[in-house]
Amino acid sequence: MRFKFNVLYFLFVVGVGALIPYARKTLLHPEDYYGIAENQVRSINLQYPVEIRQIHVALGQQVDSGQLLATLYRTDLPLKINELTYEIKELDARRWIDVRQLKADLERLRAQEQEIRSEYTLKIRELEGEQNIQQSLFAELKSIERPKRETPQAANYTRQLEDLKARQDLDLQQLNLLIQQKEAQMQSAEQPVEITIAKLKNELELLKKQESELQLFAPQSGIIGQLDFQTGEKVSAYTVILKIYGQHPNVVTTYIADGRLAEIHMGQQLTVGSINNPAYQLTGTVVGLGTRVTLLPERLRRIPEIKIWGREVQLQIPAENEFLQGEKVKVNGLSAAY
Repeated sequence: MRFKFNVLYFLFVVGVGALIPYARKTLLHPEDYYGIAENQVRSINLQYPVEIRQIHVALGQQVDSGQLLATLYRTDLPLKINELTYEIKELDARRWIDVRQLKADLERLRAQEQEIRSEYTLKIRELEGEQNIQQSLFAELKSIERPKRETPQAANYTRQLEDLKARQDLDLQQLNLLIQQKEAQMQSAEQPVEITIAKLKNELELLKKQESELQLFAPQSGIIGQLDFQTGEKVSAYTVILKIYGQHPNVVTTYIADGRLAEIHMGQQLTVGSINNPAYQLTGTVVGLGTRVTLLPERLRRIPEIKIWGREVQLQIPAENEFLQGEKVKVNGLSAAY
Protein backbone atom coordinates (compact mmCIF):
# COMPACT_ATOMS: atom_id res chain seq x y z
CA MET A 1 0.00 0.00 0.00
CA ARG A 2 1.44 3.38 -1.02
CA PHE A 3 1.59 6.14 1.65
CA LYS A 4 0.22 9.54 0.59
CA PHE A 5 1.59 12.71 2.20
CA ASN A 6 -1.15 15.11 3.39
CA VAL A 7 -0.13 18.72 3.87
CA LEU A 8 -3.06 19.42 6.20
CA TYR A 9 -1.87 16.78 8.68
CA PHE A 10 1.60 18.26 8.60
CA LEU A 11 0.33 21.80 9.25
CA PHE A 12 -1.87 20.53 12.13
CA VAL A 13 1.07 18.83 13.87
CA VAL A 14 3.28 21.89 13.43
CA GLY A 15 0.54 24.17 14.78
CA VAL A 16 0.00 22.03 17.87
CA GLY A 17 3.72 21.93 18.51
CA ALA A 18 3.93 25.68 18.28
CA LEU A 19 0.99 26.19 20.60
CA ILE A 20 2.35 23.99 23.40
CA PRO A 21 5.02 26.49 24.60
CA TYR A 22 2.50 29.31 24.41
CA ALA A 23 -0.05 27.32 26.36
CA ARG A 24 2.50 26.42 29.01
CA LYS A 25 3.53 30.06 29.35
CA THR A 26 -0.07 31.18 29.56
CA LEU A 27 -0.90 28.64 32.25
CA LEU A 28 2.27 29.01 34.33
CA HIS A 29 2.99 32.70 33.69
CA PRO A 30 -0.39 34.30 33.06
CA GLU A 31 -0.86 38.04 33.06
CA ASP A 32 -4.38 37.75 34.46
CA TYR A 33 -5.66 35.73 37.42
CA TYR A 34 -9.08 34.97 38.78
CA GLY A 35 -10.17 35.75 42.30
CA ILE A 36 -13.20 35.65 44.58
CA ALA A 37 -14.61 38.89 46.02
CA GLU A 38 -15.82 38.41 49.58
CA ASN A 39 -15.40 39.77 53.07
CA GLN A 40 -14.80 38.39 56.52
CA VAL A 41 -18.00 37.04 58.01
CA ARG A 42 -18.67 38.23 61.58
CA SER A 43 -19.97 35.34 63.67
CA ILE A 44 -21.86 36.33 66.83
CA ASN A 45 -21.55 33.98 69.78
CA LEU A 46 -21.29 34.26 73.56
CA GLN A 47 -19.10 32.54 76.12
CA TYR A 48 -22.07 31.48 78.24
CA PRO A 49 -25.39 29.72 77.56
CA VAL A 50 -28.44 31.89 76.83
CA GLU A 51 -32.13 31.70 76.06
CA ILE A 52 -33.52 33.72 73.15
CA ARG A 53 -36.14 36.08 74.58
CA GLN A 54 -36.74 38.05 71.35
CA ILE A 55 -35.19 38.33 67.88
CA HIS A 56 -35.31 41.86 66.47
CA VAL A 57 -33.96 41.14 62.96
CA ALA A 58 -34.72 38.77 60.08
CA LEU A 59 -32.58 36.71 57.74
CA GLY A 60 -31.29 38.86 54.89
CA GLN A 61 -32.05 42.12 56.69
CA GLN A 62 -29.53 44.95 56.48
CA VAL A 63 -28.39 46.23 59.88
CA ASP A 64 -26.29 49.15 61.09
CA SER A 65 -23.46 49.02 63.59
CA GLY A 66 -24.88 49.19 67.13
CA GLN A 67 -28.38 48.09 66.10
CA LEU A 68 -30.25 45.83 68.53
CA LEU A 69 -30.21 42.26 67.23
CA ALA A 70 -31.71 40.18 70.03
CA THR A 71 -32.75 40.19 73.67
CA LEU A 72 -31.33 37.25 75.60
CA TYR A 73 -31.28 35.72 79.07
CA ARG A 74 -28.28 34.02 80.61
CA THR A 75 -29.47 30.60 81.75
CA ASP A 76 -26.42 30.13 83.95
CA LEU A 77 -27.09 33.31 85.97
CA PRO A 78 -29.02 31.78 88.92
CA LEU A 79 -26.25 29.25 89.53
CA LYS A 80 -23.51 31.86 89.10
CA ILE A 81 -25.24 34.30 91.45
CA ASN A 82 -25.73 31.60 94.09
CA GLU A 83 -22.10 30.52 93.82
CA LEU A 84 -20.80 34.08 94.20
CA THR A 85 -23.17 34.85 97.08
CA TYR A 86 -22.09 31.69 98.93
CA GLU A 87 -18.39 32.40 98.28
CA ILE A 88 -18.73 35.95 99.64
CA LYS A 89 -20.49 34.72 102.78
CA GLU A 90 -17.92 31.96 103.28
CA LEU A 91 -14.99 34.37 102.93
CA ASP A 92 -16.65 36.88 105.25
CA ALA A 93 -17.31 34.20 107.89
CA ARG A 94 -13.78 32.83 107.57
CA ARG A 95 -12.35 36.33 107.89
CA TRP A 96 -14.26 37.05 111.10
CA ILE A 97 -13.31 33.68 112.56
CA ASP A 98 -9.63 34.37 111.92
CA VAL A 99 -9.89 37.93 113.22
CA ARG A 100 -11.75 36.86 116.36
CA GLN A 101 -9.11 34.20 117.05
CA LEU A 102 -6.31 36.73 116.59
CA LYS A 103 -8.12 39.23 118.82
CA ALA A 104 -8.54 36.57 121.50
CA ASP A 105 -4.83 35.73 121.29
CA LEU A 106 -4.00 39.44 121.46
CA GLU A 107 -6.19 39.99 124.52
CA ARG A 108 -4.60 36.95 126.19
CA LEU A 109 -1.10 38.33 125.56
CA ARG A 110 -2.04 41.76 126.88
CA ALA A 111 -3.57 40.18 129.98
CA GLN A 112 -0.37 38.20 130.40
CA GLU A 113 1.59 41.46 130.07
CA GLN A 114 -0.46 43.05 132.83
CA GLU A 115 -0.02 39.97 134.98
CA ILE A 116 3.77 40.09 134.56
CA ARG A 117 3.83 43.78 135.46
CA SER A 118 1.71 43.15 138.58
CA GLU A 119 3.80 40.17 139.62
CA TYR A 120 7.13 41.99 139.32
CA THR A 121 5.71 45.14 140.94
CA LEU A 122 4.64 43.07 143.96
CA LYS A 123 8.05 41.39 144.27
CA ILE A 124 9.87 44.71 143.96
CA ARG A 125 7.66 46.29 146.63
CA GLU A 126 8.20 43.35 148.99
CA LEU A 127 11.96 43.56 148.52
CA GLU A 128 11.95 47.34 148.98
CA GLY A 129 9.87 46.89 152.16
CA GLU A 130 12.38 44.45 153.58
CA GLN A 131 15.17 46.87 152.72
CA ASN A 132 13.39 49.74 154.48
CA ILE A 133 12.84 47.63 157.61
CA GLN A 134 16.49 46.70 157.66
CA GLN A 135 17.53 50.32 157.35
CA SER A 136 15.18 51.30 160.20
CA LEU A 137 16.74 48.72 162.48
CA PHE A 138 20.18 50.15 161.84
CA ALA A 139 18.92 53.67 162.50
CA GLU A 140 17.53 52.70 165.97
CA LEU A 141 20.85 51.30 167.12
CA LYS A 142 22.34 54.67 168.16
CA SER A 143 25.01 53.10 170.34
CA ILE A 144 26.49 51.33 167.33
CA GLU A 145 28.50 53.39 164.92
CA ARG A 146 26.87 53.30 161.52
CA PRO A 147 29.12 52.08 158.72
CA LYS A 148 30.44 54.68 156.38
CA ARG A 149 29.87 52.42 153.40
CA GLU A 150 27.07 50.11 152.27
CA THR A 151 26.86 46.91 154.26
CA PRO A 152 26.94 43.53 152.50
CA GLN A 153 23.28 42.98 153.33
CA ALA A 154 22.28 46.36 151.79
CA ALA A 155 24.32 45.58 148.69
CA ASN A 156 22.49 42.26 148.40
CA TYR A 157 19.10 44.04 148.41
CA THR A 158 20.35 46.39 145.68
CA ARG A 159 21.48 43.48 143.48
CA GLN A 160 18.17 41.69 143.95
CA LEU A 161 16.23 44.82 142.97
CA GLU A 162 18.33 45.34 139.86
CA ASP A 163 17.96 41.68 138.91
CA LEU A 164 14.16 41.83 139.31
CA LYS A 165 13.90 44.95 137.16
CA ALA A 166 16.15 43.43 134.47
CA ARG A 167 14.08 40.23 134.38
CA GLN A 168 10.89 42.31 134.20
CA ASP A 169 12.24 44.29 131.23
CA LEU A 170 13.30 41.09 129.41
CA ASP A 171 9.94 39.32 129.94
CA LEU A 172 8.01 42.41 128.80
CA GLN A 173 10.18 42.81 125.71
CA GLN A 174 9.58 39.21 124.65
CA LEU A 175 5.86 39.54 125.26
CA ASN A 176 5.69 42.86 123.40
CA LEU A 177 7.31 41.19 120.37
CA LEU A 178 4.56 38.54 120.39
CA ILE A 179 1.89 41.26 120.63
CA GLN A 180 3.35 43.10 117.64
CA GLN A 181 3.39 39.87 115.61
CA LYS A 182 -0.28 39.21 116.41
CA GLU A 183 -1.25 42.77 115.43
CA ALA A 184 0.58 42.38 112.10
CA GLN A 185 -1.17 39.04 111.50
CA MET A 186 -4.53 40.67 112.14
CA GLN A 187 -3.90 43.40 109.57
CA SER A 188 -2.61 40.95 106.94
CA ALA A 189 -5.55 38.61 107.59
CA GLU A 190 -8.13 41.34 106.93
CA GLN A 191 -6.74 43.15 103.87
CA PRO A 192 -6.46 40.33 101.23
CA VAL A 193 -9.85 38.93 102.15
CA GLU A 194 -11.47 42.37 101.94
CA ILE A 195 -9.99 42.89 98.46
CA THR A 196 -11.27 39.48 97.30
CA ILE A 197 -14.72 40.13 98.76
CA ALA A 198 -14.91 43.56 97.06
CA LYS A 199 -13.98 41.96 93.71
CA LEU A 200 -16.61 39.24 94.09
CA LYS A 201 -19.25 41.80 95.03
CA ASN A 202 -18.52 43.76 91.85
CA GLU A 203 -18.91 40.59 89.78
CA LEU A 204 -22.15 39.86 91.57
CA GLU A 205 -23.51 43.32 90.76
CA LEU A 206 -22.66 42.87 87.07
CA LEU A 207 -24.42 39.51 86.99
CA LYS A 208 -27.51 40.95 88.65
CA LYS A 209 -27.65 43.69 86.01
CA GLN A 210 -27.69 41.00 83.31
CA GLU A 211 -30.36 39.06 85.18
CA SER A 212 -33.15 41.34 83.97
CA GLU A 213 -32.22 41.20 80.28
CA LEU A 214 -29.15 40.89 78.09
CA GLN A 215 -29.14 42.79 74.80
CA LEU A 216 -27.10 41.83 71.76
CA PHE A 217 -26.02 44.63 69.39
CA ALA A 218 -24.52 44.51 65.91
CA PRO A 219 -20.73 44.95 66.03
CA GLN A 220 -20.68 46.15 62.39
CA SER A 221 -22.95 47.11 59.53
CA GLY A 222 -23.97 44.40 57.10
CA ILE A 223 -26.58 41.82 56.20
CA ILE A 224 -27.89 39.01 58.42
CA GLY A 225 -26.59 35.99 56.55
CA GLN A 226 -27.34 33.26 59.08
CA LEU A 227 -29.98 33.08 61.79
CA ASP A 228 -30.50 29.60 63.19
CA PHE A 229 -32.46 30.28 66.39
CA GLN A 230 -35.93 31.56 67.22
CA THR A 231 -37.61 33.04 70.28
CA GLY A 232 -37.66 30.66 73.24
CA GLU A 233 -34.78 28.49 72.09
CA LYS A 234 -31.75 27.83 74.29
CA VAL A 235 -28.24 28.28 72.91
CA SER A 236 -25.17 26.67 74.47
CA ALA A 237 -21.97 28.62 75.12
CA TYR A 238 -19.82 29.53 72.09
CA THR A 239 -22.51 28.46 69.62
CA VAL A 240 -22.95 30.86 66.70
CA ILE A 241 -26.27 32.69 67.11
CA LEU A 242 -26.13 34.62 63.84
CA LYS A 243 -23.68 35.84 61.20
CA ILE A 244 -23.32 39.28 59.65
CA TYR A 245 -22.01 39.69 56.12
CA GLY A 246 -20.85 42.96 54.66
CA GLN A 247 -23.20 44.43 52.08
CA HIS A 248 -20.33 44.51 49.60
CA PRO A 249 -17.10 42.49 49.62
CA ASN A 250 -13.93 44.24 50.69
CA VAL A 251 -11.39 41.48 50.12
CA VAL A 252 -10.41 39.57 46.97
CA THR A 253 -8.74 36.18 47.36
CA THR A 254 -6.60 35.14 44.42
CA TYR A 255 -3.63 32.84 43.72
CA ILE A 256 -0.33 33.67 42.05
CA ALA A 257 1.12 30.74 40.08
CA ASP A 258 4.44 29.09 40.90
CA GLY A 259 6.33 30.85 38.15
CA ARG A 260 5.63 34.36 39.45
CA LEU A 261 5.90 34.05 43.22
CA ALA A 262 8.84 36.44 43.34
CA GLU A 263 6.80 39.18 41.67
CA ILE A 264 4.30 39.71 44.48
CA HIS A 265 4.86 41.61 47.72
CA MET A 266 2.93 43.32 50.53
CA GLY A 267 1.46 46.73 49.67
CA GLN A 268 1.54 46.05 45.94
CA GLN A 269 -1.41 47.40 43.96
CA LEU A 270 -3.21 45.31 41.32
CA THR A 271 -6.25 45.90 39.16
CA VAL A 272 -9.45 44.06 40.03
CA GLY A 273 -12.09 43.94 37.31
CA SER A 274 -15.54 42.52 36.76
CA ILE A 275 -15.85 39.55 34.42
CA ASN A 276 -19.48 40.41 33.67
CA ASN A 277 -18.73 44.09 33.08
CA PRO A 278 -15.16 44.48 31.71
CA ALA A 279 -15.45 48.29 31.91
CA TYR A 280 -15.76 48.18 35.72
CA GLN A 281 -12.36 48.10 37.46
CA LEU A 282 -10.85 49.24 40.73
CA THR A 283 -7.54 48.99 42.55
CA GLY A 284 -6.73 46.36 45.16
CA THR A 285 -3.82 46.42 47.60
CA VAL A 286 -1.99 43.27 48.71
CA VAL A 287 -2.60 42.90 52.45
CA GLY A 288 -1.98 39.19 52.93
CA LEU A 289 0.33 36.53 51.51
CA GLY A 290 -0.03 32.81 52.12
CA THR A 291 2.84 30.95 53.74
CA ARG A 292 2.72 27.91 51.46
CA VAL A 293 2.09 26.90 47.85
CA THR A 294 -1.24 25.15 47.45
CA LEU A 295 -3.49 23.75 44.74
CA LEU A 296 -5.71 26.41 43.15
CA PRO A 297 -9.45 25.94 43.63
CA GLU A 298 -11.10 24.55 40.50
CA ARG A 299 -13.24 27.67 40.13
CA LEU A 300 -10.13 29.85 39.78
CA ARG A 301 -8.36 27.73 37.16
CA ARG A 302 -8.33 28.81 33.52
CA ILE A 303 -8.78 25.19 32.51
CA PRO A 304 -10.50 23.38 35.40
CA GLU A 305 -9.16 19.99 34.35
CA ILE A 306 -5.51 21.12 34.62
CA LYS A 307 -4.15 21.33 38.17
CA ILE A 308 -2.17 24.49 38.95
CA TRP A 309 -0.35 25.38 42.17
CA GLY A 310 0.14 28.87 43.54
CA ARG A 311 0.36 31.16 46.54
CA GLU A 312 -2.79 32.60 48.13
CA VAL A 313 -2.96 36.39 48.03
CA GLN A 314 -5.40 38.70 49.83
CA LEU A 315 -6.25 42.04 48.18
CA GLN A 316 -8.00 44.85 50.04
CA ILE A 317 -10.52 46.70 47.87
CA PRO A 318 -12.72 49.73 48.68
CA ALA A 319 -15.83 48.84 50.69
CA GLU A 320 -17.99 50.82 48.29
CA ASN A 321 -18.04 48.72 45.13
CA GLU A 322 -20.42 46.96 42.75
CA PHE A 323 -19.24 43.41 43.34
CA LEU A 324 -21.49 40.76 44.85
CA GLN A 325 -20.51 38.53 47.71
CA GLY A 326 -18.63 35.56 46.28
CA GLU A 327 -18.41 37.02 42.78
CA LYS A 328 -15.62 35.76 40.54
CA VAL A 329 -13.39 38.64 39.40
CA LYS A 330 -10.28 39.14 37.28
CA VAL A 331 -6.98 40.30 38.80
CA ASN A 332 -4.28 41.72 36.53
CA GLY A 333 -1.54 44.28 36.27
CA LEU A 334 1.12 42.16 37.97
CA SER A 335 3.87 42.99 35.44
CA ALA A 336 3.09 46.68 35.57
CA ALA A 337 3.10 46.69 39.34
CA TYR A 338 6.37 44.84 39.69
